[in-house]
Amino acid sequence: MGHSASRLSSSLRSGLNRAGLVVALTAALLVASPSPAGAVAGYGDVPAGAWYTDAVQWAVDNGITDLSGPCFSPDVPVSRGEAAVWIYTMENRPDPGTSHPFSDVTDASHNDAISWMANTGITTGTSPTTFSPDETLKRVQAAAFLHRLAGEPSAPTHNFSDVVAPWQQAGVSWMAHTGITTGTTPTTFVPEGTLTRGQLITFLYRYQGEPAVTVNAETPLCDPTEDEGESEAAVVECEDVEAADHESTGTEEGLLPADPAVRIGALDNGLTYYLRCNDSPGGNLTLRLAVNAGSLHEAEPGSGVAHFLEHMLFNGTEKYPGNELTDALQHIGVEFGPDINAYTSYDETVYELETRVDDEEAVDTAFDVLAQWAHAATLNPDDVEDERGIVRDEYRLRYETGDGIVSSAFDRIYVTGSPYEGRHPIGTIDKIESINAQDLRDYYEKWYVPSNMAVIVVGHLPTDELEALVIEHFGAIPAGEEPVQPSTESAFDPEPEFQIAASPGQGYSYLSLDIRLPSWERGTISGERQWWIERIIAIMLGNRLQDAYEQGFLSQTDPTHWNSFGYTDGLRYYGTNLRAEDYETALTDFWSMMLTLRQHGFTEVDLERAATSIIADLEFAVGASSTTQDNSYAARYVSHFLNGADIGTPEHRLEWVSALLDELEPEVLTVRLQEILDQNGLLLLGVAGDAADLPTIEEFTAAFDAAEVGELPEVLQDVDQLLVVPDPVLEVEAGELDVLEGAYEWIFANGARVMFAPSDIAENQVNLQAVSLGGWSAMEPGDRVLTGRLAPRAVQQSGLGDLSPAQLSRYLDGISAAASPFINETTQGVTGAAGTADVETMFQLMHLLFTEPRVDDQAFAEVVNIGEILLQLAQADPGWKAWVAYHRARFGDEFKWFNPIASQAMLDELTAESLLARYMERFSSVDDLNVVVVGDVDRETVERLARTYVATLPSGETDSYLNRRPAPPPGIVRQEIELGPDSQATVLEIDHEVPAAVNPAVEVALDVLETILDARLVSDVREDIGATYAVNVRISAHFAPEQHIRSHLDASGAPDRMDQIEAEVLRILNDVAAGEVTDDEYVTAVAVVASNYELASNAGLIRPLSRRAYAPDDQLPTPQRLIEELENLELADVLELAEAIYGNGQYINIVRVLSSADS
Repeated sequence: MGHSASRLSSSLRSGLNRAGLVVALTAALLVASPSPAGAVAGYGDVPAGAWYTDAVQWAVDNGITDLSGPCFSPDVPVSRGEAAVWIYTMENRPDPGTSHPFSDVTDASHNDAISWMANTGITTGTSPTTFSPDETLKRVQAAAFLHRLAGEPSAPTHNFSDVVAPWQQAGVSWMAHTGITTGTTPTTFVPEGTLTRGQLITFLYRYQGEPAVTVNAETPLCDPTEDEGESEAAVVECEDVEAADHESTGTEEGLLPADPAVRIGALDNGLTYYLRCNDSPGGNLTLRLAVNAGSLHEAEPGSGVAHFLEHMLFNGTEKYPGNELTDALQHIGVEFGPDINAYTSYDETVYELETRVDDEEAVDTAFDVLAQWAHAATLNPDDVEDERGIVRDEYRLRYETGDGIVSSAFDRIYVTGSPYEGRHPIGTIDKIESINAQDLRDYYEKWYVPSNMAVIVVGHLPTDELEALVIEHFGAIPAGEEPVQPSTESAFDPEPEFQIAASPGQGYSYLSLDIRLPSWERGTISGERQWWIERIIAIMLGNRLQDAYEQGFLSQTDPTHWNSFGYTDGLRYYGTNLRAEDYETALTDFWSMMLTLRQHGFTEVDLERAATSIIADLEFAVGASSTTQDNSYAARYVSHFLNGADIGTPEHRLEWVSALLDELEPEVLTVRLQEILDQNGLLLLGVAGDAADLPTIEEFTAAFDAAEVGELPEVLQDVDQLLVVPDPVLEVEAGELDVLEGAYEWIFANGARVMFAPSDIAENQVNLQAVSLGGWSAMEPGDRVLTGRLAPRAVQQSGLGDLSPAQLSRYLDGISAAASPFINETTQGVTGAAGTADVETMFQLMHLLFTEPRVDDQAFAEVVNIGEILLQLAQADPGWKAWVAYHRARFGDEFKWFNPIASQAMLDELTAESLLARYMERFSSVDDLNVVVVGDVDRETVERLARTYVATLPSGETDSYLNRRPAPPPGIVRQEIELGPDSQATVLEIDHEVPAAVNPAVEVALDVLETILDARLVSDVREDIGATYAVNVRISAHFAPEQHIRSHLDASGAPDRMDQIEAEVLRILNDVAAGEVTDDEYVTAVAVVASNYELASNAGLIRPLSRRAYAPDDQLPTPQRLIEELENLELADVLELAEAIYGNGQYINIVRVLSSADS
């Protein structure tokens, strides 16, 4: 049996603090020092006969280190400042020269040494104004220092496979040639590894030729923990690194620099790691294991081995066999479910974990499990058989549906003729049914090797500690043989291609138009330059197409867009979708405009507009960077390892892209567009429920060939303001709110109330939610769709006031602000978001959505088309048919109020004017409007904007929502929905609804109950039956129109096993309702919920303030209140709710079954 990296015993571990763990692991795994046989050299922790003993004695004899204490601490990382002093002292403290330029050198004892190093060119600092004296010294930095000190002599090339940056070669080669270093192994140097005090003093000793020394045999006492005493756990503060280390960025050879706050290194076995201390929001840890292998790497096309293996890693490892793995992860707060913890694509496989840092055992378990996944999967043949049905059901759910058939058609048109052809990640049905444990083992042992994997860890722990944990858990994994990566390159085809994908379950038609792009080498300056050029072109094309759409050059019904996207590492595309009444005309119009843009090219105005938008986005990212959360960083580092994505600082990206934009000329971008269009033919995929709804391939070809160069749309004039700013109106009442720290409110005469809470959760971000009671329940039957869905969409797609959509879009270029209207069953209002500098624009947009909305003709035509699409979906798509069936069952005679579909007659009677009138019925005035503002903005600004844009909204008569809901139907209501002939995706849905008082304690208990049920469903249905891919439950509490709780459960499964799945689901619900929940299940669920509650967001502050419309201030679900309620929760509280929801024998059961032709 294999094992993970050797670990400290539990008794020893409990006696070590985290700093001690760093020391112990560095000693054990990086330098492998022998056990002391007696302390010598004047220090109590320097053993006789150690590899560094003579070096330490030499340092003592020459005054390089002083004996200010009994400990030398050879295994502690050495800082850059301390290293400078040692080198300076070794050189007999020469004249330092002029004072150094580094503002961060505050320790006077470092000044002379660093000044001398700067003046002699031994260091250039980590920036022109910083030296970073407190950062740990990297091995490659020490090589650079000593090589420069020696006069930069040449030497034969080293043999280290992990020293790849050109700037590193000379110093490391000289160090190896002179014997100053022998590497960490014969073939590795670990250039980015931390250097310890013992290692640096040995380097210096060898630099001096290893002069003879007499070791002092005195043995003073040394206790590294002396005087520490007992103390509270330290608060971890992540160091703010301001600039990249010029000695390690590698930009000299055309590579984009990495953010210096991320530590990138490699273990001796070849495993890459990315580590970052991040305290936003703090308290959490995110871990990723990235494997540079997916379905492209399989020995046989279509085998699905990579994806099946991903499933199997959750079935047990050598240390955590079977369900012990699931139990271990759930105990540290990890949730399970389809698509939650891992994914497999053509090019990669990634595993994801999150936990809290205040529990050392949980942190250790997370690292341990990730390491086990990397090398110790059991892949038991019996488990393979058990998992086969789950993978088969995933295939059924994803691809044996109308959507799945269309998705497969997209895949074929994108990958045909490339190395990815025939290698879809999930594989084929035949391969899923025949795959065996040895197939999985062969792939695992070839591709899951350290040199082909990376560990990414971001969270609220010091980087040195994270590095030590990586070394502990991953350092002993055997290196294995580095695999050869397959090619991702394929030839371009300048000829257009037209295909049709038809499926009865599709429900509506559209065209997809795509053009292939080159796949540039990300992370290089040249590759990133091309990537940005293509993005700039996409923005300019999108702007011009929008102008053409508004000015009638295009006949499609939906607004235009033009995006670039990556399908695989080797396949990138420009693309758009369009809907139309006449697809032949729409295609001719669209391609004519593309040819026109190709012919006439771009102008300075086009480039300036794109630059304004890009710079605004990058500036927003700079402003928000300090509150970037763990998941975002982790995702970036995964992308960097797998495909070289840019992970530099936002400041560097802004500077670099700004310089590129200044350099570019419109003519250059025009030529590049022409090259793209000439090199790559159009890929057109027509999608429909029936191929007869689309032109034939010949008709598409003729429409394409009919396209010709024409006139460009008019370039619209810029506007300089959204509206005439109203005169502010003072509040009638204002004061502090006790519900959240720093909260404040203003109440105005028009009935509106503005509530504000400052938040530093997301820097440079402000969120707004304006809500008034009423909604479509206060209108007429049918308004759920017409007023609730179509009217807000039409207004959103139209202009505002006197501005057309294009003028509005142009005004918002360079502004980070948005606002969107909504109308729900019981409320209407606006949601908004903005950067700190653009909060006023967000308020202006909200004001206009109340006072000057529009429904333009094109927007009206588009939403009518959406209404017709919904009608088609309700007739063809099984999911929509089930949704409508639920509403019929739940609302009975009142279905007319809740029907999610508008009839064709309703749509035919609709006009732009009547749709706007419906919208204005809910938005023309305010009476109880609650506006909540949360984010990175000061109270004075919110006060000014509230007086200007909220207090000036027109007042109106007080109204509210109406309760149109009948009581839930008694007993059990069961309906079966037949799937179409192209679908095998059988699904069970069960809905419970009960009236109940809602408060924070109830909401917390529901969260725990949901987690208990999810875990039980995964274990007893997904894993034990082995025929279900997706099974989950969602429990929600509602305040309006009356307080109630709703539970929705769904489970997919093999058609011939659905009766068994349904029986097991109902058994679980009945057991939980009867109180059959173990203490262990409860404790595990509480841990998961507690972990979720620690994830901070502005939404978590908006929610309790918005709740004030329904609940008193002492019953608001503030983040702190939820944590307190969780601490006070008892299992009996959860079981009481479970009995109320599931114990009354009353529910609605909708089951999707095979069509009668298939069954």
